[in-house]
Amino acid sequence: MQCIEVLTRDGMAEVTLNRPKVNAMNQALLREMAGVFERLAGDDAVSGVLVRGAGQCLSAGLDLRELASIDRERLSGFLDDFDAAFGAAFRFPKPLAAAVHGHAIAGGMLLAMCADHIALGDGDYKLGLPELAVGIPFPRVAFEIVRAASPPRAFRKLMFGAELHSPAEVFEMGIGDALAADPLDDARRFLAKACGRPSAAFRSVKASHRREAWERIAASPPSEREALIDALRSARYG
Repeated sequence: MQCIEVLTRDGMAEVTLNRPKVNAMNQALLREMAGVFERLAGDDAVSGVLVRGAGQCLSAGLDLRELASIDRERLSGFLDDFDAAFGAAFRFPKPLAAAVHGHAIAGGMLLAMCADHIALGDGDYKLGLPELAVGIPFPRVAFEIVRAASPPRAFRKLMFGAELHSPAEVFEMGIGDALAADPLDDARRFLAKACGRPSAAFRSVKASHRREAWERIAASPPSEREALIDALRSARYG
C-alpha cells in the first residue's frame, strides 16, 4: 500500500503522508519515506520539497501497535528503517519546508523539525515529543534532529517535559518559522524564494549547519542501539 504521495510541479515536489487516520509511521511508510527523500535528492528536476500530511494531522508518530507486536529481531529492522527514513530527511540537501496544519507528535514532530522552514498553522491541535513519558529514549538520529532545530530552552522543555503543546506555545519556545493562518501557502512562499537562489550556496550552508550532527549520528555505538531496543520492548504503549 502506498503511504506517501508525491506531486511535482514547476520544480517543487509536495510530499504528502497519507496513511489514515493519523498517518502513523509503520515500517512500510518509513521505507517509502527513505526512498522518496533519496530519490528527490538526486532528481535534478526538483529544486525543493514541501512535506505535509493528509487529513487532520501531519503524523501522530510511530505505529505503536506495530511496534508492540514485533519481536526483538524485527524491531532491530524497524529501527534500521527509522534511521534510514529520518536520516534521508535530515540530510536532504535541497530546501525543505514543512506545512503543519494539525497534530505533529513524536515522529510527526521530528519530521517537521527536519525542515529548513517550519510553517505552523494557527489552530487547535497539538505538537510535542512525549517519548520519555512512556519510557522511550531517543534514537540518535532523532536526538540530533531535535538538537539542531531547537533553542536550548525549547530543547529541554520538549525533550524532558515530554508533554504536548499548542502551536502558539511551540512557536513561543522558538520552534517554527511562521505561525500562519495558511501554513501551506507560507511554506510554498518560502520554497519559491529559496529555490530561486543559487542552489550550491544553499547546499553548502545547510551542510555546514548539520555536519557535526551527521558525524555524531554516524559515531553512535552499537550499545546505544541495544539499550534502545530494550527500552522499546518494555515501553508503556497503552
